[in-house]
Amino acid sequence: MNLDEFFDDVESDQHAHQERLKDYALFLLINSTMRDDDDGLEDEIIDTEPTLERWREIFERLKLNQLRTIDLPNWSQTSFNKSYKDNGIDN
Repeated sequence: MNLDEFFDDVESDQHAHQERLKDYALFLLINSTMRDDDDGLEDEIIDTEPTLERWREIFERLKLNQLRTIDLPNWSQTSFNKSYKDNGIDN
């Protein structure tokens, strides 16, 4: 392997790492309380190449805003049965 190939591989690895960070950040964003109003965070993640420090800030913010089980809709058995009947599934 010559030096050019080595640096091409390093650049490719860095790009792949950036894409993995973006994918994970977007996954966290979808599962956060910020999913409906993210103050432009989604665009920043997709359209820019954040620095390491900025990635830390993004992930800390996303971590603090993750939905918890208690935040998710909790259907009672009655609600489930009503939905089941309303959709004609019990016929």
